[in-house]
Amino acid sequence: MQYANRIRSITDSPTLAVAAKAKALKAQGVDVISLSAGQPDFPTPEHVKAAGIGAINKNITRYTANPGTPELRQAIADWMTHEIGVEYKPNQVLVSNGAKSAISIAILATINEGDEVIFALPYWVSYPEMARIAGGIPVIAQTTPESGFKLTPKLLDEAISPKTRMVLLNSPSNPTGVVTSQKELAELAEVLSKHPDIWILSDEIYSRLIFDGLEHHSIAAVAPNLANRAIVANGVSKSFSMTGWRIGWIVGSPELISSAAKIQGHLASCPSSIGQHATLKALTSPDDFLTSMVQTYQRRRDMFIELLADIHGIEPHKPDGAFYLFCNIGYWLGKRTPEGKTISSSCDFADYLLDKALVAGVPGGAFGMDDYFRFSFAVADDDIRRAIERISKAVEELS
Repeated sequence: MQYANRIRSITDSPTLAVAAKAKALKAQGVDVISLSAGQPDFPTPEHVKAAGIGAINKNITRYTANPGTPELRQAIADWMTHEIGVEYKPNQVLVSNGAKSAISIAILATINEGDEVIFALPYWVSYPEMARIAGGIPVIAQTTPESGFKLTPKLLDEAISPKTRMVLLNSPSNPTGVVTSQKELAELAEVLSKHPDIWILSDEIYSRLIFDGLEHHSIAAVAPNLANRAIVANGVSKSFSMTGWRIGWIVGSPELISSAAKIQGHLASCPSSIGQHATLKALTSPDDFLTSMVQTYQRRRDMFIELLADIHGIEPHKPDGAFYLFCNIGYWLGKRTPEGKTISSSCDFADYLLDKALVAGVPGGAFGMDDYFRFSFAVADDDIRRAIERISKAVEELS
């Protein structure tokens, strides 16, 4: 049988693959410590869970309007207005089945065959594949550790071509945790203002998870002159510990949202009615729990970095936000395992850690940098300590 050509052009999600392998081992009773998945280890807040249960008990279990319930679209418009300082109306909101779905639909609504989509290296694993599914061509702006993995105006300008139709921004970033400042966004906006046919898609799913007193800024607020072509994605997965509820959204011009809604209507009908009801409660209730959550992540980040300092050849980039450590493991590439196998890639390093140390992480090759490795610190303190002990013993056996 014949399959679509697009299947050959995309790859499986490495982060999901690693998480699945770790879960399979755990199901067999193996004591695996997973530092791979990109989700909080905190439970969904009790009042939000109660709202979801209430929706089931009240039979709020049917199809909703395709772009989301009117009540939730209003709540998201209000929340985003407060969050980034740009006034949004309900008709500028599309609620989707998670931020990943919302971003994919935004790309499908704006990218034609052969259009180029620019994003910075290292990138979230799904960005290139999302572009390819839409028929677009991924264009990677090569940032460096020396520049803090930040997209600069020079890099952006050099990446833009007559075929460029979208620039995809991500702050705080997955996998680096880099936060783009207001000044840096303004400088990028200056470049983009010279190219009126380019969409700007800003993935801000980690906007509430920022450390060291830094602040989140959105290009939609920093550059109001770009507002008609700025699309901002967010959701409740990370900040509200609601990954499994599958509710995210994009905000943008009414015309963009109307176009994106046409696509969603045929792909998914609508987001989960239960998830929407719970999200409405999340966005319209106090979020004091976020303060302690962010403090916990920052403490874990600092502890993780301190413990890694005792392991030669694993050098973490200190993140400003999110909950990942992106670590240089280049020293270990080319080394041999006790069984005589050469560690020739970050995937080999991942397999070795999982087999030898029973620790799961994500190979940097998934993010475009094969000499790096991503660990999540959205896990218990004790798991971090135990993982470090196991990793230390494992790498000591490489030669």
